[in-house]
Amino acid sequence: MPDLTTRKDNMIDTILVAVDGSEHSRRALEWACDMAPRYDARLHVLHVPQAVGHDKTLVLGGAAISVKTSNEDVEKAGHDVIEAARRIAADHAIREMTTEVGSGDPARRIVECAERLDADLIVMGRRGLTNFGGLLMGSVTHKVGHLAPCACMTVR
Repeated sequence: MPDLTTRKDNMIDTILVAVDGSEHSRRALEWACDMAPRYDARLHVLHVPQAVGHDKTLVLGGAAISVKTSNEDVEKAGHDVIEAARRIAADHAIREMTTEVGSGDPARRIVECAERLDADLIVMGRRGLTNFGGLLMGSVTHKVGHLAPCACMTVR
C-alpha cells in the first residue's frame, strides 16, 4: 500500500478541494495544503453555495442567509469563503492555488469540476454546514463519493 505521507512521484497531479465555510471543510483544505507540495500537485478550491430548507435558506461561508438576499450578498459570501481558503493556503506556504465559485447543485458542480480539471483527488469535509446534528454523512459528500471520476478523501 502506498505511503501517502512521503511519496512524491506525481501519482496525484491535481487536488480539488470543495469548501463551504464549515470546520470540516477547513480541515479538508488544511489536509490538502499539506499534501499538495509532497506530490507537487496543483491545488484547486471550489465553493458552491447550497440551498437548504426548500430553497428558503442558502448556506454560504459559515452562515445561513435568506434566499431573498441580493446577488451581491451571495457573491460577497462566496468571496469570503474563497478569501478564507486563500489565507489558510498562505498559512501552509501554498504559493499557487486556483479558485472558483460555482452555482447549482453542489455535488454535481464538484463532480463536473473534477472532470474538467482531470482531478486525481477530491478532498471534502465529512460534514458540511447543512448536516444537522451529524445524523448522516453529508449528502453532498455522499453523492460526490458515488459520482466522482477520481478518488475522494473525506476529512473529519
